[in-house]
Amino acid sequence: MVIEDGKFYFIKDKFFDVFKDYKLMLNKENGTKRPCYFCFRDRQDKDIIWFVPISTKYDKYKKFMKVRK
Repeated sequence: MVIEDGKFYFIKDKFFDVFKDYKLMLNKENGTKRPCYFCFRDRQDKDIIWFVPISTKYDKYKKFMKVRK
């Protein structure tokens, strides 16, 4: 699969089965609400590809960021 910068992607349920983390968005591949991720390459290391979740639940994820500070 070729990953292109600036595109939106859906991640398969299999990924979430392998990388279980309560902070990650839950995937609903077979449902009607699949999270979407925006993709871009790291500026310093082009081998790193970032997938940023697109969500309307801003307040939920803002709380996670406060905990990390």
